[in-house]
Parts: sequence; C-alpha cells; structure tokens
Amino acid sequence: MASTNKAADRIKYLIQDEMSAVETYTKALGAIKNEEVKTALTTLMTVHEERLKTLKAILKDMGGEPPASSGLWGAFAKLVEGGAALLGERAVVAALEECEVKSLADYKSDIEVFDEALHKIMFYELMPSQQDCWEKISKLHQSMH
Repeated sequence: MASTNKAADRIKYLIQDEMSAVETYTKALGAIKNEEVKTALTTLMTVHEERLKTLKAILKDMGGEPPASSGLWGAFAKLVEGGAALLGERAVVAALEECEVKSLADYKSDIEVFDEALHKIMFYELMPSQQDCWEKISKLHQSMH
C-alpha cells in the first residue's frame, strides 16, 4: 500500500508538471510572433497535453484524483503572462528549455516507486517523450542564435 501511495503521489507531481507546461506554453504562444517558432511551440504543447491525459488516466486507474492546480512551471507561466513581450522570443524559448530540462529530471526521479507495468510506461513512453520535447526546444533555442 505504501508503494502504491508513493506511486500515486509521484504521478500527481508529474500531472502538476504537465499542467504547468500546458499553461506555460499557452502563455508563451501569446508572446511569439514568428510563425515557425509558434508552430514548434504549439506542437510541444500538444505533446504535453497528451502526456497529461495519460497521467490522469493512470492516476484514475489507481483510484486517485488529479491535483487541481499546476506546480513549478506555473510560476513561469505567470512571469510569461506578465512580461513575455518584454522578454523577447529568444528569452521565452530559453526559459521553456530550462523548464523542459527540469521536467525531464522529474520523469527520471523516483522511478523505483512504480510497479513493473507503470515503470514500463514511464521508461518506454513518457520519459522518451519528455526527452524528445527537451531536444526539440533545445534545437529551436540554438537555431535562434
């Protein structure tokens, strides 16, 4: 039971990460004028939305309720909302890249709390998807220099 609670808590934390990512990308898109950058960010936001759905379904199957509010990225979403136009597109993308790195670390953290089935979903589906998001935003950021 304790490991199930730890797994559910970990899933809730990842749900908050994904909720925050979607919020942040939504806010960042309002500050982006370049259509290629906007398209890339929209694609990444969609990937986060899909992972959010997956995590919520996993938590529901575990008998848990998803958190009502976002976590870490939420603070950045507020920053973007308040001053994205002043930050500039490159700074917004750089900040998104930092958030993607943090999320990747979150997916890799405490993976031992998951049973075999959840471990496979995390290790072979969700974590590689997050790795891909980080690589794409990193390449986008590099291309803006």
